[in-house]
Amino acid sequence: MRKKGILYVLISLVIIGIVAYNLFLGGISLFTGQSAWGNVAGMVKLIVIGLSRIYILSPQNTTYFFSIGENYALDLNVSADFAAENWWYLLEDLRHEQIIYENISFTPNITFNATRWSNRLTVWANDDLGRVGKKEVIFYVSVPNSAPILGYIPDEMLACEGGYFSYRFNATDIDEDWLEFDINPKNPFYVIRLWKFDLITTGGEIFTPLLKKFWVGKHQFIIYATDGQYIDSKGVNVTIIGINNPPSVEDIGVQTVWTRGDNSTFYKEVQVSDIESGNQTSGNLTFNLTFLSGIPLFEISAYGVMNFTPNSSHLGVYNLGLCITDKALVNPHPNITLCSQDGSNLTVCQNFSLTITDENRKPTITSYYPPNLIFNASGGERLFFNISKYDPDGTIPDARWYVGNKSVQYNTGSSIDNFTYSFGCGVWGTYNVRVEITDGLLTDSVNWIINVGYFPCPVYELPIEAKPAGRAECIPMWACSDWEVCQNAKKGLEAGVIVGEDYRDIQISCGSIFLNEQSCGYQLRKCFDIYNCNISAYKPEEFRTCEYVEMPSCFDNVKNCHDDACEILIDCGGPCKPCPTCTDGIQNQGETGIDCGGPCPWKCPPEIPLRIYLIKLIKYLLVLIIFALLLVILIKLVKIIGIKKEIEEYGKKE
Repeated sequence: MRKKGILYVLISLVIIGIVAYNLFLGGISLFTGQSAWGNVAGMVKLIVIGLSRIYILSPQNTTYFFSIGENYALDLNVSADFAAENWWYLLEDLRHEQIIYENISFTPNITFNATRWSNRLTVWANDDLGRVGKKEVIFYVSVPNSAPILGYIPDEMLACEGGYFSYRFNATDIDEDWLEFDINPKNPFYVIRLWKFDLITTGGEIFTPLLKKFWVGKHQFIIYATDGQYIDSKGVNVTIIGINNPPSVEDIGVQTVWTRGDNSTFYKEVQVSDIESGNQTSGNLTFNLTFLSGIPLFEISAYGVMNFTPNSSHLGVYNLGLCITDKALVNPHPNITLCSQDGSNLTVCQNFSLTITDENRKPTITSYYPPNLIFNASGGERLFFNISKYDPDGTIPDARWYVGNKSVQYNTGSSIDNFTYSFGCGVWGTYNVRVEITDGLLTDSVNWIINVGYFPCPVYELPIEAKPAGRAECIPMWACSDWEVCQNAKKGLEAGVIVGEDYRDIQISCGSIFLNEQSCGYQLRKCFDIYNCNISAYKPEEFRTCEYVEMPSCFDNVKNCHDDACEILIDCGGPCKPCPTCTDGIQNQGETGIDCGGPCPWKCPPEIPLRIYLIKLIKYLLVLIIFALLLVILIKLVKIIGIKKEIEEYGKKE
């Protein structure tokens, strides 16, 4: 018992000594969960970190250069001043704050794949006593800038007259650059950058305003995506299909005539315009008039004229229906059904009333809302207006609503009319809203005066989804012309084109990009909202600083605008020769092969060495020679067999 007790004491002293040594000289670290040695998750293992050191010989704290398309393979060479039992490492992508490899066991020395840009490599090793050494290094992987690549865009597309055209596409850039899109020529096609889908993919949209008749036909344009150094482009053809537009007819509204005195004859020439068939005097339109109530009193001529003089036997209110039909298209496009029609003739109709009276009395607005004719409102507030109206002669008066002097809504056929309006963001001041009713001769009106308070427009980088006027929360879609030719700022000031404040701002901007007074310029462009939302949110800039060149051209080594278009890169694209790309089928811009290597984001396929190529060629030739010899031998055998048969047959005859 005594010996066992002494043994226990000695063992305890040894353990206490080891722990005390590491506690005061090295420290203690606890690792929970699975370690590099395969701990079972949930168990706690005591790892003692001593004074042991490890060294990372490769990679070093430096920059490593790779070509585009290569794997970023580096040697992981390490050593330690102790007998390391286990090694493991962690690799972090510092640019994206991501862990690439974690707790990777390895045996020195190996090769590993780094990530592009900034890397942090941390290496650990332990000995058989549990002591751990740790070392980290930060290094950079540099790769040359590569060209962006446009995603799929069809060669041929179709659009419909009378509609909006839109096609969304994307472009990728493995350098994660912010891409700009452009289109040439502009009008009616424009392009806008939407948003980045991920780190390397940016979305864009080709769009148009409402397509008019004069744009019908085939259009060719080029789409560009550029990172500022390199570019990709795609030629596109879009055919705008012509449709048969319906006739546009004036609102006839309520009409009143007397049986005696002035205004005792009803004379009305219906005003019609049709893009394909002409106006009411063209002879290409068919008019049809129907009395919906009362006996028919008159007809309408082939040119849209109604002419009738009533008498006292015709007193009353008559409701009529008028329809106008145009001509069909002569040669409709084969794909016109994509535009929801077949090109056949179209008919439009409207109803109106005619009051014949001995004594016309004035219509009256009997009630209205809001009851206060002067009030305050925010520009973003949706305002509701309402009126009730009455005519003692039985006529239902028409109503027309005005904002300022602009007619914005017309109502007919109802004794109660509603009107909703919002002035929108970025608008303030005093405005008036007026409604006027009429029986065709006499009128009544109500006028509201509104003090509109400023309502700020929301500021976003880009609208998520543009919406045209008439939809809820109209969001503008801005189309911009090409920039005009760059003008010299000093000359513009002297000519009075720009004022002193603008000139000083231009000078400051020019100084930031190292342009002197002779080369400091400005340029303008026009932007418009294709949806006419009447708000200025998201509007692109229409004024910018530029490098002035007296005679801009495709050979001045300056990216500028001339000949009604703008260059995409320096002296190429737009009005100049096409810029080199990685999709043009030409070996240019430092490419190793045709559209591969160099700035293109993919490597060229490995070339077959001449020796291997010659060996393959000789093999093919030998196969061909053997095949030819076999064919000759076969032909000879057939001939020999034929001769032998002839000899045998001749012998039998003998």
